[in-house]
Amino acid sequence: MSSKVNRGKDFENKIREAFERVPECSVDRLHDQMSGYAGSSNICDFIVYRKPYQLYLECKACYGNTLNFHNITDNQWKGLLKKSEIDGVIAGVVIWFIEHDTTVFIPIQSLESHRQAGAKSVSAKTGYSDYGMNWILLPGEKKRVFFEYEAGLFLDYLKWLEDFDMCELGEEDQYE
Repeated sequence: MSSKVNRGKDFENKIREAFERVPECSVDRLHDQMSGYAGSSNICDFIVYRKPYQLYLECKACYGNTLNFHNITDNQWKGLLKKSEIDGVIAGVVIWFIEHDTTVFIPIQSLESHRQAGAKSVSAKTGYSDYGMNWILLPGEKKRVFFEYEAGLFLDYLKWLEDFDMCELGEEDQYE
């Protein structure tokens, strides 16, 4: 039996709570489908709306230095990519690198470019510099185990990026 605790569901709850604290923000949790029927799986954990954006967010919590792409299902990958083609939609993965005390958002288009360049995972250590991929740090304060995230600040940053290509900015440009 592994000594590492699965923190995924608790992490998802913290993300939900963070967005629920944001005024004029709608948060819908898509519960995991356990039925196994074809076509019944969700593409993400949350749909979040705050004018002018709708976000499709898949949450992943991982120990170690990397999140392997096989932890994102084909249905999630394809579904998030399809949603990202819609004007006003931002789709991607929120990753909590537990042992690094780092939580990031990576747009699915950036992950796709990373994968097309030959990568099989994303690393907490190299992150935005691998294969030209950038991520956006989720601001928050670490409590005992989990963070209390500032989703409003994250959404404000996305709005600021409205006139820029999200994938061209590095973490040094954020929240200044």
